[in-house]
Amino acid sequence: MKKALSSVLAILLTLGMLCAFAACKTDEPNTTETEAVEDTTAVAAEPGITDEPTSESATEAPTETETEAPTDVPADADPFLPPANLDTLGKAEQVAYFNAVANRVRTEKPGFTKQFGKIISDMKFTGVVRLAQGIIDDVVAGLTGMEDPKTYKKGDGNQGDFLSDITPFELKPSDVASISAKKSGDNWVMVVKIIKETNPNKPTGSANARAYSIASRQEVLDEITGFSDAITADVKDATLLYNSGTINLTVNSKGQVVSGDYKFLVDAIANNVKLINIISTDVTARMTTTCKYYDFKW
Repeated sequence: MKKALSSVLAILLTLGMLCAFAACKTDEPNTTETEAVEDTTAVAAEPGITDEPTSESATEAPTETETEAPTDVPADADPFLPPANLDTLGKAEQVAYFNAVANRVRTEKPGFTKQFGKIISDMKFTGVVRLAQGIIDDVVAGLTGMEDPKTYKKGDGNQGDFLSDITPFELKPSDVASISAKKSGDNWVMVVKIIKETNPNKPTGSANARAYSIASRQEVLDEITGFSDAITADVKDATLLYNSGTINLTVNSKGQVVSGDYKFLVDAIANNVKLINIISTDVTARMTTTCKYYDFKW
């Protein structure tokens, strides 16, 4: 019995040693794998460090490009070049551009041809003078037409003969009833309508005075009553309504004026105008002023 127990114990001890040995053998590969993983991590880390400067370079590249971008814009870019969206700009921006190109005529003094004219029409008298209205209409009909064109050589463009005697030419947005720009081939046609005004001040106190060279009340009355020796401008009071004032300006792709014209109407009411120094009457009349500019030589 004792011998049998000894044999069993011997067998158990042997099995225990075999299990322990097997366990030791199993742990060794794990240690090796761990070391391999650590080595791989170490190797992988090195390229990461090497790549950092490359990453920084990639980040800096756009910064250099952004810095160089402004150098692509010419330092001497022409401020008169018409914007591609001139027709959609706001009123103030269009007026500012109109002023700039109009004043350019003054500063650069191109040559051009000017034709100016006044037409007196719709003259009416009150009272007994109305009996002679038919004769008066025939006389008034002869007061039409334009002056002979006058050509200005290049360099003469700063003599106050372009659009207005006012220097600089400067309309305000509040002076303008409406403004528009429309493309015509390579050119832009700008149309500016000036607000209506009663008895505007001369020379710069009004929208119409800033738009063109207007006359004083007495000058307008002299024009209306001066067509006949029978009429004396002994005026006690007068009202002048400036209306339908329009300026058209054609500008090329370089921002140079190609042609221009303006037109405005003055409806006048003059009181106590004397005929043959005997009969006093009220006179109403319309004076239309037109001016054209063309054949610009820049």
